[in-house]
Amino acid sequence: MKPKWRWLPPWNMPSDPVQAVFWFMHWLLQVLVRYFYVLILVGVAYETYLNGIVGLAGTLLVGLLVWAGLAILLVVINVTSGVSRVYSEINRLGRNPAGFSYVAPEPEKEENVVEGSIITDLEEERKRRRQEM
Repeated sequence: MKPKWRWLPPWNMPSDPVQAVFWFMHWLLQVLVRYFYVLILVGVAYETYLNGIVGLAGTLLVGLLVWAGLAILLVVINVTSGVSRVYSEINRLGRNPAGFSYVAPEPEKEENVVEGSIITDLEEERKRRRQEM
């Protein structure tokens, strides 16, 4: 049996660097929302130690407002990413009118190209040199 609750969200980082950055920011936001109450409790305890009961309400209120803001941001990101996934799935199905059977496109043949190099056809280069001679 697998426990339903985990200490941290699953670590399924994509291999694409751009997607990995956004994925990590989403993962970090999930962790912050999940454990921000610990920071609030530490802040309340520290403020109570420094100022007595006077600073308790302000620290608690600010902490809860920040926590609510992070939670709302997480909900907005979850909804927009879900809408984005549905939109991309609809586009994918629109490109494949056969229905749910998906045939993966063949990968394009990539050539090893060094950045900044100029790729020329060797036969054209030989003809140009012969004409110059």
